[in-house]
Amino acid sequence: MSSEELNHIIPNTIVGPYRIVRGFKGRGGMARIFESEVREKYRHPNLPRRLALKIAKEDHQAALVAEADFLSRFDHPNVVRIFPLPLGDDRRPVYAARERFPFGWGWYYAMELLSRDSLERLLTRPTTTGLLLSPSAEGRRLSLLKTLGIARQLTGALEHIHEQYVINLDIKPGNVLFRRRRFKYLRSSVPQAVLCDFGISRDLRHPRAGILGIATPEYLSPEQITEMGRRHEQLDTRSDIFSLGVTLYEMLTGTLPFANIAMIADPLYTPIPPRQLRPSISPRLEEIVMRALAKEPACRFQTAREMQAALDQVPTPTDWKAGARRVFAVTTTGLALTGCLTAVGWGIKSLTNTPTPTSGPTPAPAIETVTCAPTVTFTPTNTPTAAATSQATSTPAPTFTPTNTPRPRTPTPTPGG
Repeated sequence: MSSEELNHIIPNTIVGPYRIVRGFKGRGGMARIFESEVREKYRHPNLPRRLALKIAKEDHQAALVAEADFLSRFDHPNVVRIFPLPLGDDRRPVYAARERFPFGWGWYYAMELLSRDSLERLLTRPTTTGLLLSPSAEGRRLSLLKTLGIARQLTGALEHIHEQYVINLDIKPGNVLFRRRRFKYLRSSVPQAVLCDFGISRDLRHPRAGILGIATPEYLSPEQITEMGRRHEQLDTRSDIFSLGVTLYEMLTGTLPFANIAMIADPLYTPIPPRQLRPSISPRLEEIVMRALAKEPACRFQTAREMQAALDQVPTPTDWKAGARRVFAVTTTGLALTGCLTAVGWGIKSLTNTPTPTSGPTPAPAIETVTCAPTVTFTPTNTPTAAATSQATSTPAPTFTPTNTPRPRTPTPTPGG
């Protein structure tokens, strides 16, 4: 199965209990990674809905099965997590399965979905494949704080996998990803490193069979190079210590300690001490790096725990950026809280200043006063009473406007006899 055949796996393709969401671009030589979603009927409350699905190429099917077996043994925050297939019963967990694809049968397994950021992206240097990640020949070196933090996490990861009788044999920045973290702005500036890709790893108790991948030449230990020369030298955990030393040197200086594989194999060649390239490196930290890069395995740290103990003795620089972020967050929260309390205070004050109606008698509404003209009555004999009523107006006093209309004759009263 070639990488071109893996490109036929498109979004919405069904792979067992998963549905493909999208594929990740990468230069993995043994498999390809896809973001996938657990299909609805296979979802479980203890398992995430989004996962990373790793599907092996045709020539590396056995390697992927062995890798799934290694990952199922690990339980460490700095080692990638593998998830069992959601079978929905209490049977023995199954971590790898076969599925029929348009190009044939292939093995796959599901692991946690990590951030796309990697240590290789932080360093951004040109790679041996010709892919230019940086315009300069040198990569970007990391701060001493990040370098120490990541190195301590990786030594912890190596200590854990070595206790499970597994050696990675492919420690390099490209295989170190970072886990997503909630409330990142409140956390340390050191990201949480996760060691991935155990495709060429070995169990110290059993030999590996089948076609194995090849590690990146710049990070090979001298023993691995000797083994490639068919001298069949026994590899052990100290090979991972050397590769971690190369990675640590690159994080500190932005360059590799060995320009090519011949320099690694040459027992007389010694890389430039890191302090000559970066004077701010402490003598103790330089000593740790140079000891990890010793050509003779007996001269290196014998275990990852020993190297981690040495790294713990190096003073940790102050994380000023994280402190500033926390101060900013606290200040912003305090200002927001002060604003809320002020608004609440104004609201309470406005409520207390509002007049409260009393239960006393309600005053009568004002009535407009209307002034009317007096009524004059004339009572004639044997004649009905005529009443003249003036019209009520809103003016203060009525007015009489004389007209030319003849007034009616008024009878004259006579004395009764």
